[in-house]
Amino acid sequence: MGKPVVDYSLYLVTDSTPAILGNRDLVSVVEAAVQGGVTVVQYRDKTSDTRVLVDTARALHAITSRHGVPLLINDRVDVALAVGCEGVHIGQDDMGT
Repeated sequence: MGKPVVDYSLYLVTDSTPAILGNRDLVSVVEAAVQGGVTVVQYRDKTSDTRVLVDTARALHAITSRHGVPLLINDRVDVALAVGCEGVHIGQDDMGT
């Protein structure tokens, strides 16, 4: 069996900051986005502690898995491994040379 083909046509990068999210719940917003056709979700949160990241990522992965949408975790391999999601997004400036 070959590698699954990922559809990157509607790629959502989350933002948990109040300026963007307001008083909405991130998990509910992602669920609505996936139901609306998002094909990949990247969970990005640069401020929360590891426990919050893992808990949120697990909730997100439950949703994305149900819809066959890959979940990528921004910068945190440890969180991705803890959750068992599909991958990690590592930017060019996020790795040492």
